[in-house]
Amino acid sequence: MKPFEIFRSGTHVDSRGRSFTFSDADLGAIANQYDPALSHAPIVVGHPKEDAPAYGWVKSIAFRDGKLVVEAEDIEPQFADLVKQGRFRQRSASFFPPEHPNNPRPGQYYLRHVGFLGAAAPAVKGLKAVEFSGGEDLVEFSDTPMRVSWALDNVSRALRGFRDWLIAEKGIDVAEQVMPAWNIDSVAEAASQLRADVNTERAVPAYADLTTQEDTMNKDELERRERELAEREASFAEQTRTETERRRKDQATADAAFVAGIVEAGKLPIGLKDVTTAMFADLSDGTVSFSDAGQNKSMSQREALRHILDNLPLPVVQGELAKGDGPDFSDPTHVADAIKTEIEAARGRGETISPAEAGMRLQRKR
Repeated sequence: MKPFEIFRSGTHVDSRGRSFTFSDADLGAIANQYDPALSHAPIVVGHPKEDAPAYGWVKSIAFRDGKLVVEAEDIEPQFADLVKQGRFRQRSASFFPPEHPNNPRPGQYYLRHVGFLGAAAPAVKGLKAVEFSGGEDLVEFSDTPMRVSWALDNVSRALRGFRDWLIAEKGIDVAEQVMPAWNIDSVAEAASQLRADVNTERAVPAYADLTTQEDTMNKDELERRERELAEREASFAEQTRTETERRRKDQATADAAFVAGIVEAGKLPIGLKDVTTAMFADLSDGTVSFSDAGQNKSMSQREALRHILDNLPLPVVQGELAKGDGPDFSDPTHVADAIKTEIEAARGRGETISPAEAGMRLQRKR
């Protein structure tokens, strides 16, 4: 690999949107102060926090025609082949800021590493190609991470707007099925984490991070977004609680109306109205499976209890109402005792059944 350019004098915008101006004198000082024996700058892929793994090393730096030109040594052959094949089309210089505690030469910028990047938008233009025997490949500095983070923010805001519309139009249940809140939160969190990686974890940043001065605006913006996220989560939790309570009340009203209809139809003694309504309130979301005319069927516990009540026969004025060994459904006490007995019998067989299932089994015995 022949000597190649990594940076040029002028004004450039870093990966956090800040502008920095480097004079020819600044770059000349960087070149003159570089000493591999003091701190050997590695050649890496991307901008790893630990400057590893190294695919080569910067042997020397020269200042020529307004540009920093590095001479590389100990280049890993497979890495050189990848550059020749166009796998890394940009390059980026990372510097220790003058005041950084790890700077080998405090008070001046010092080359930390040279990062070879993939298909990213160049921020430092006008650098010549890296040259090999019979081939070349353009590599330039990139500011992609922050662009991606703001794009993710825009996506999360759009998704939240769509979810709010869904809640207003279709209700919170539909919104949770189509666009769960946690899914949107994960997009916003990814954007926040990406900015945190750029602003804090890269304590010695790639060229755009040429200073350790705190980016107050970014910190305030991050805190604002975190507060907004917490407020949205609290609002969603309250909406969910309110909606759950509303649905519970609506279901209780519907169950009471159903039982009242069964009593009014004469299928259920009025003395069983309250206990039957209470049974509906204690039903779980589980299902009841049974065989009907040789076919396997299943239904929710609420559907099963409604099925039993809806199919109760109308009482006969004369004669016995119960047939065979089944309970006398005209006697509330008899029905309650029969259900309790059926549950206890099932427990003796190692089964745990609900009152609705017990009633279903008694119905089949009639």
